Amino acid sequence: MELQRFMNPLIFVSFLLVFGLAGSSTATAVEPADPDLIPEARKVLDYLQSVYGTTTLTGMASYGGWRPVYEMSGRAPAIYGNDAFGWNKPKWGPSYCNVLQKAIDSARDWWLVQGGIPQLQFHWGKPGDPNGSAWVGGNKGTGPVDMGRFITPGTAEHTAAMEDLKRTADYLEQLAKARVPVLWRPFHEIDGGWFWWTDKEHPQNTAAAWRMMFDYFVKQRKLHNLIWVYSAGVHCGAYQQWLRKEKRTPTLADEIAFRKRYYPGDKYVDLAGIDIYPNSAQGYGNPMNDTYPKAYQIMKQVAPGRILALCETAALVDPEKLHKEGPGWLYVLPWFVGGANPPDWIRHSFNHVQYLTLDELPPLGTHNVAPHVRLLHPTDGAGIGSSVEIKAVAGDRNGNLKDVEFFLLPGPWKDWAMRDRKDFEELLPSAVNLGAGQLTAGGEYTLTWSDISPGLYDLVAVARDTEGMQTFSNVARVVAGVKNLARGKTATTSSGPKSGPEKAFDGDLFQGWSGDKQGEQWLAVDLGSEQAFGAVTITWWKAYARTYAVEVSPDGTQWREVFRQPKKSGYIGDTDVIRFPPVKARHVRLKCIERGTDWGGYTVYELGVYESVPETTRVK
Repeated sequence: MELQRFMNPLIFVSFLLVFGLAGSSTATAVEPADPDLIPEARKVLDYLQSVYGTTTLTGMASYGGWRPVYEMSGRAPAIYGNDAFGWNKPKWGPSYCNVLQKAIDSARDWWLVQGGIPQLQFHWGKPGDPNGSAWVGGNKGTGPVDMGRFITPGTAEHTAAMEDLKRTADYLEQLAKARVPVLWRPFHEIDGGWFWWTDKEHPQNTAAAWRMMFDYFVKQRKLHNLIWVYSAGVHCGAYQQWLRKEKRTPTLADEIAFRKRYYPGDKYVDLAGIDIYPNSAQGYGNPMNDTYPKAYQIMKQVAPGRILALCETAALVDPEKLHKEGPGWLYVLPWFVGGANPPDWIRHSFNHVQYLTLDELPPLGTHNVAPHVRLLHPTDGAGIGSSVEIKAVAGDRNGNLKDVEFFLLPGPWKDWAMRDRKDFEELLPSAVNLGAGQLTAGGEYTLTWSDISPGLYDLVAVARDTEGMQTFSNVARVVAGVKNLARGKTATTSSGPKSGPEKAFDGDLFQGWSGDKQGEQWLAVDLGSEQAFGAVTITWWKAYARTYAVEVSPDGTQWREVFRQPKKSGYIGDTDVIRFPPVKARHVRLKCIERGTDWGGYTVYELGVYESVPETTRVK
């Protein structure tokens, strides 16, 4: 039976520390690699050491985003990863610097406002090349770097490297001045071979490059807020090359010995880990039913005594196995949302007792942080009647929670996973305040919402503390008083069954039909019998249709158009509410004619069919 989550994070952590968990592991208490590490970062490092081997912190990379996880599960990750590389070309151009500044701002916000632990990796573009990438080969590759010259003062490679480090340090300095601790993860997948910093012939050069960066950042630039995280690759590319050259049979002992040649030494590393994605050749399965114990054993020998983490994964690994069998990974940081990390798994894993989320962290700094709040009922996508009891849980790690109120946000359903705090704050003055929640003996804030007019609503809880900080909960997009005639009905599509047409009718507003990119595509639903209706709703993702039509049919062969959108605009994937004179039909089809993006096909999270969808009169 799945373990239930404790509501009180302090009780929860105390329980784990006293009683432990199966598969626990130990690491020798270590002094920081930087002897002048600021007290805030030391406190983070001490906390990580205290929970290591008993429970596992959740992470999430900015490429998937923390807000989608929060909207799906009601939980935010304890660790949030951004990139210290600006991506857009040319390097150090205005667009590059703008992206990098946003990453710095996000890291600062995660610590100062959210009270979470920031992480930064560094997809360092090839030094000396304004269009350089981190990759050596493939479509993104811009070639190798001579790592011997890279670490040698006076060479062009070294000069280019130091210029990049100087300018990157200028940005990192903002976090140091704000006293923001950062899990700093440079040269990630250090022994993989696909990034330019992996010297396949002379691994000691790559290890020296790590030490060169450390000495510059710590000793010269005085960036004493960095907790240094070493991460290996899913496989060691240089080892494979060495096997072929030496004509040797692969052994795990040889692989570990080769990997150790990239390790810069304990004096330069605080935490160690590995990036693992499913790889059958290496024996790594789907994270939903694997915990990667082999990788743990490898890293225990590569970096003895270091705290070990899964620095990148496709999804949180199996929490039941992790709880019962281990290994004791400190944290697990998924890279994306969707695909191998689907909504159902995010809801399950982020709410499992094995994993610690943002709301369960203790106060790690001396500053006030925002309260946390999670909407429990109604759930996202639910149908409700004329009255519903709203339920939420909330708390404040500084102990100064003031109140919890419930609001209806303006407009039809929106893709709230693509919004940030600023978007919510801008909408709040136009929202309808349903009232304050009352705290029950069970620890829930509740409010009865009555006399609900039929329509679509966006319901959110807002928690405030006594110092004026506020947090918006996950949003429940609900439909009141009208029935979705298409929910759970048979779907077909021109894009084939693998595109998941049924997902547009399953009630989960975070997964849907993914239509092909080529030409016109359609998505159809059989209502089962002739129905009378006069409204259709389309909840899009970013990959939307600029031009589309809604068609109806009595038999699924003869179609007539009841609505046409000639030029939709909008990138953030909200819900179109389409009203037309009532018709009677058994089949409804969305015909996507022109793509709204040049990179995607068409993604529809939900296609709803209603007798009518009245304007929501209670929303301003």
